[in-house]
Amino acid sequence: MKKRMIALLSVLCLTLGCFGACGKTEETNNTATPEPTATVAPSSEERGDGPTQPEATATPEATATPEPTATPEPTATPEPTKAPSAGPAEVTYDFNDLSYNSSYGTNYTVLEDGSISLQYEGLYQEIKLSLPQTLDMSYCTGVSVKMKSEIGNMAIKLYDEGFAEVAVTYDGKTSGIADKFLTPDPSTKVAGIGLMACDNDLTDYSLFEATVYSVTFSMKEGWDSGAPAPTATPIPEDPNDTGIWENNADISWIDPSKPMIAFTFDDGPVGTAETASSIRIQNALAASGQHATFFYWGTSLSKATEAEIKRAYDMGFEIGNHTKSHQDLSKLTPEKMLDEVMTQADKLTAITGLEHFLVRPPYLSANVNVQKTIREPMINCSIDSKDWAGATTEQIINTINTQKKDGAIVLMHETYAATAAAMETLIPQLVAEGWQIVSVSELFKAKGLDLLDGKVYNNAK
Repeated sequence: MKKRMIALLSVLCLTLGCFGACGKTEETNNTATPEPTATVAPSSEERGDGPTQPEATATPEATATPEPTATPEPTATPEPTKAPSAGPAEVTYDFNDLSYNSSYGTNYTVLEDGSISLQYEGLYQEIKLSLPQTLDMSYCTGVSVKMKSEIGNMAIKLYDEGFAEVAVTYDGKTSGIADKFLTPDPSTKVAGIGLMACDNDLTDYSLFEATVYSVTFSMKEGWDSGAPAPTATPIPEDPNDTGIWENNADISWIDPSKPMIAFTFDDGPVGTAETASSIRIQNALAASGQHATFFYWGTSLSKATEAEIKRAYDMGFEIGNHTKSHQDLSKLTPEKMLDEVMTQADKLTAITGLEHFLVRPPYLSANVNVQKTIREPMINCSIDSKDWAGATTEQIINTINTQKKDGAIVLMHETYAATAAAMETLIPQLVAEGWQIVSVSELFKAKGLDLLDGKVYNNAK
C-alpha cells in the first residue's frame, strides 16, 4: 500500500508539472493577455496522457481503465428446428420403431431383433402399426417389406394419416425370407402399415405363422427426414427377480376341462350408480357367477369413483393397471414409463391392499423397450370388440361369438352403454353353452401357464 501511495503521488507531481509546462508555452505563444475564459476540462494532451505525454520517470502501479468493449451485434434467435431436408436414402424401420395402432384378432410378438412374429387364426385378421413419422410418397420410389410367410398368403398394406388404405400387395407368400414390394401413389402420405392374413385356400389357420423383419422406403433427394424417434434406455433387470409373476388367483371354481375365455374392461372407474355401465357389467357377471379383469387408469380415479374399484375387488373380480394417464408407453423414456405404471399401482394398492397388478398398455402399445422396463406381465388381446370404435351392442355380441376360442382374451371398455347391454345378453348365453368367463390371471393359472414379467400376452396358449 505504501508503494502504491508513492506511485500515485509521483503521477500527481508529473501531472502538475505538465500543466505548468503547458501554461508557459501558452503564454509564450500569445502576445496579448487573453480574456478570462471559463475553466474547461483539460484535453488529453494537457493531461499528459495523450500523444505528447512526457516520458515518466517511474511506471505507476495504477490500474489502467480498460477501453470500452464494443457491444456485440445481437445474436438472432434461431428459427425453430425443422426436420432437415435429406438426400437419397433407404429409410428402414423395424418393429421396435413402430407402435401399435389397432388389430383384428391377430396374435403377435415384437422380438428383440426388431422383427414381429405373427400368428393368425382366421381370414382377414390384421394388425396395423404406425410409423414414427409420416412420409411424403412424392419422394418415394418404392417400398420393400422383408418377411417370411411359408404357410399362408399375407396382404401388406400402407395407410395414410387417417389410416385409410393407400397401397396393398396380396402377394405375401414366400419361400424362406424374401422382399415384397409396393409402389405407393406419389400423391399420398404414408403413416402406417398393415399385415393381414388373406389366404382363402388355407383350411387350418392355426398353422399360419409368419415373421416380418422390416419395412424400407426408398426416398429421393429433398424428402423431409423428420425427427428421429427417441430410443429409450431400458432399466437394468433385477438379478434377484425370477421373472415369474406371482399368480394368487383362486381357480377352485373353474373346471379346466371346459373352455374358458377372459373378458377385460378398460378405462374405468366410471362410478357406482346402478345405471352406470360399469355396475351393469359387474352385475351381469355376478348374476352368472363369472369373473373378469378390470383395468383402471388414474385420470378416472377419484374419491367419488374409487368405491367402484373396491366393489369390483370385493366381488372377486381382478383389478388391473391401465397406467396413470393413458400415454403410449413406447414413446416415453424408461423413467416416465415407470412413473405411469408405478404411480397407478400405488393408488390401486391403497384401495385393494394388493402389491402387483397385470398391466394393460394403453393403445396395446408395448415395444421391446417397454417390455424391458415394465416388470409386470402386459395383457393385450386376441379379440377386439371394437366398442371403442362405436360398435353397437349387436356388433359386439357378433364379434365375440364368431371369434371366441378357448384361451382367448377379449378387449372391451366399461365406459360404453352398448358394451354393458352386450354383456347382459352375452354372458348368460355363453354360460349356457358351457363357456367359463374368467379373469386373465385365472385363465393362465387354470391352464397351467406362467405369466412372465415384461412379456406381452394376447391369449393363453
